Parts: sequence; C-alpha cells; structure tokens
Amino acid sequence: MVMETQIANSYKNIMELIVDEEIDQQTRALPAITAHSINRIEVAACALNQLPPLYASSQEGVSMQYDRALHCFHEQISAAVSKAINAVQSLPSKGLTPFTCEQVTQG
Repeated sequence: MVMETQIANSYKNIMELIVDEEIDQQTRALPAITAHSINRIEVAACALNQLPPLYASSQEGVSMQYDRALHCFHEQISAAVSKAINAVQSLPSKGLTPFTCEQVTQG
C-alpha cells in the first residue's frame, strides 16, 4: 500500500533532466580525456544550485516544464553548467565519499 502511494504521488525536478542534457552537450565539445575526468555529479549539483527547480507530477507537467526550461532558462542553464564544469575542473581531486542510497533517502 505504501509503495502504491509513493508511485501515485511521485514528482520530478525537470531541471535535473535539462542540466544532464546540457552537461552531455558541453562535455562532447571537450577533448575526450578531459570529458572523462570530469565528475558529472559534482557538475550537476553545482549547476542545479544556481538554477530554479521545475517540478512536475504528471507526464503533461513534465512536458510543460521541459518546454518552459528550454524557452525561459536555456541561457541560464548553459551558463550554470559551463561555470560548474570550470569550477569542478579547477578543484583538486578530493576523494569525496558518494552518498549511499540510505543517506539520500534519510536526508
């Protein structure tokens, strides 16, 4: 019963999808060795912290928010990802410990 409620009440930040796509696009323009050395998770987190969230809870909402992101925030998204890539590249490798699934769900 709890699982059904969770599925019925799910939501998604569409900005995450757009940022991932923008990271793909911008890293394709980099030399392969550079692109592979970039921590995409760090880039995404850094970029997302500079952008507004765009949540959707239905397929129609996803489509609407996706279009909104591309039309209203494209330049801001591109700049945030570019800035994040540069920031992450300039940081020394810190050997960060990734979250576990349990840590993410507990907050």
